[in-house]
Amino acid sequence: MQFFFNEVSIQGQFDDVEQFRSLLEALLRARARSPYLGAMRTTMTLADRPVAHGQTVRQVVQGWRGSPVASAVLAWVGRNGPFIEEDRLEEPDDLFQCLGVEVTDGGLGEAARRMKARQDAAAVSLPGGNPDFGITPLPVVHGFEDEPLGSYDVLNFWNADEALDATLALEPPAMTWRATIESARARFPHLVLPDALWEDRRLARDPFEGMIRDRIYVLLGLLNVYMADRAAGGAEGPIAQDIIRTHFGGDRALFSGESASNQRDFANELTFSDSEGGADIFAHWHGKISHRHYRIHFEWPVPAEAARLKVVYIGPKLTKS
Repeated sequence: MQFFFNEVSIQGQFDDVEQFRSLLEALLRARARSPYLGAMRTTMTLADRPVAHGQTVRQVVQGWRGSPVASAVLAWVGRNGPFIEEDRLEEPDDLFQCLGVEVTDGGLGEAARRMKARQDAAAVSLPGGNPDFGITPLPVVHGFEDEPLGSYDVLNFWNADEALDATLALEPPAMTWRATIESARARFPHLVLPDALWEDRRLARDPFEGMIRDRIYVLLGLLNVYMADRAAGGAEGPIAQDIIRTHFGGDRALFSGESASNQRDFANELTFSDSEGGADIFAHWHGKISHRHYRIHFEWPVPAEAARLKVVYIGPKLTKS
């Protein structure tokens, strides 16, 4: 499945720029977790689409200068892509329209061209415009609407979480610990997940269970989103700060450090080799899976210069007396 961003769904409909920012943040989180959404193509004209009060996407986002959201959005739409223009299918009768709007050169046009070529394609839109692209499927007409050459119903998402769920369902569920780690690598690019995780005998000899696999993905996903919202030098953006506030403190925290006594009594068990050749890592911070008492240990605090968080152990609880 190939995803294309529907840039014409941004039509100046956002009286509240913070609503636009919230939608972008959700989309960035989803792109960080899904290789399908991470590879979503857009057009170079997206940066010039109107958002609110006569301001374009580029102008609005530049107003957030210094925030991780601004850096991520500008890198995507202004520099890194991927862009439709880099891999556009040729079509001799190149005219596509949707809901009365010409979409030939944009995401919906390319999605329709892909479908015409019998490729799986879907769109991601923002809702609330006029016309409102918050519907699925989107009826894309090939040619003139009164003399169509064809019509293509493009699967469309306007909720980032629903798009993410759909992409995660595209791949068969991992049925081994090794497949779990390998799938997690593709989903969570801001984490270091070495082969040593599934090669560790403490995990390898423990029976695989899908319930634990799914909780591993939840915890790793939170760590990945945290890292995605860190700026150069380790400054935490608002999303990262919220993860710390919500999941790293309190009696029901998903992540915590070992007690001082456990750090002392299990120092050897909590010390791990660095898969990237650095000094050994004392990793007493861990994510907790209550079912069968599983733990995910990781380097914490994350060094300021680190772009990815190192996960050093996944398996049964290490501090059992």
